[in-house]
Amino acid sequence: MSRILPLTPRDLNAVRHRAEHAPDGASRDLARRALADHAFAVASGRALARARPRPAFRTSRLSPLGPNRTGFLVGALALLGFLFVATVLWAHVTDVAETMRQQASAMRGM
Repeated sequence: MSRILPLTPRDLNAVRHRAEHAPDGASRDLARRALADHAFAVASGRALARARPRPAFRTSRLSPLGPNRTGFLVGALALLGFLFVATVLWAHVTDVAETMRQQASAMRGM
């Protein structure tokens, strides 16, 4: 039985199952031998021959507009929001100032 060692997790699971539940003793012994060979391969540090690098997962999806347009849109929204807040504050301040002027002129006329 020529196997690439160490075993892949899937093969290791199958061999463990065979070592415990095989119908005849010879199959159980063969599976136990494969487990021992796997343990030795892991201990001796041989690399898995079929190993592939793990896929790199992105933390977030890329924008369909592209990174440059997304930044531009976020900046434009922030600017519009700032201008809206500044306009509301300016209207409030001018309204308060006008009210204070009216109150001052009313107090002078008393």
